[in-house]
Amino acid sequence: MRAVRALTGGFAISAEQPWLPGLPHVVAALATLLVFDGRAFVTGLLLATLASFVVYLPVTALALNGGRAIPAEGPAPVLPVAAQVVLLGLWTLTAWVGAALAG
Repeated sequence: MRAVRALTGGFAISAEQPWLPGLPHVVAALATLLVFDGRAFVTGLLLATLASFVVYLPVTALALNGGRAIPAEGPAPVLPVAAQVVLLGLWTLTAWVGAALAG
């Protein structure tokens, strides 16, 4: 859980953490509304949210921190652009697969 808090910077956008990883998965899931119905959208959103906070962000935090847990007093790892692109791709894929399975 510490990895998620470190990467998201809480619930507000701060000057130290301008990119909030908790929001792009919602935008990726919203795109499914153009093809699928609301029920499929909600399924894709829930799967993308679950995968984001249980798998994608903790694994990204570990990778950026050299495989070690983020210390409570240590600085949060900075997400490079490549990591942001990979995370957005994973969120989009998860949302679309979830919506397709439900739709």
